[in-house]
Amino acid sequence: MRKLIPVLVMALVAAVAQAQEIYRWTDANGRVHYSADKPPAGVKSKVVESRVSSIVGPATVTGKPPAPRAAAPARPLDVVMYATDWCGYCRQAREFFARGGIRYTELDIEKSAAAHAEYKGLGGRGVPLIVVGDQRMSGFSEARLTQMLKAAGH
Repeated sequence: MRKLIPVLVMALVAAVAQAQEIYRWTDANGRVHYSADKPPAGVKSKVVESRVSSIVGPATVTGKPPAPRAAAPARPLDVVMYATDWCGYCRQAREFFARGGIRYTELDIEKSAAAHAEYKGLGGRGVPLIVVGDQRMSGFSEARLTQMLKAAGH
């Protein structure tokens, strides 16, 4: 039960953090408190920052594949991955791209404000977010990414 409480607190913090600031403080007995309300007067508190997390669960693909290309040679379709250094799924996607010799652009959303803005504009809520043409994959699935790339003519 003790292990479940921090998980529930963090889930609550994550859910509420989307809408407003969350405050964290420790009382005189050493108990940690989280609240969307201002902490009691005279208590030193910190605002809990919302963080990006890895996409857990099956990868989801949205958008439609691009129209088939004409027979004339065309430049390769852009592949972009919005990622972070610490994300295990991002690492798997990097390895997939390297094994397949697939050229892509990686944008670290924690190191670049411009990349983070693009990511948010695409509706990003976790990493990796992989974009192939008009298709977007939240999370990572080798099989689904292979389908996306095939549909895009890679």
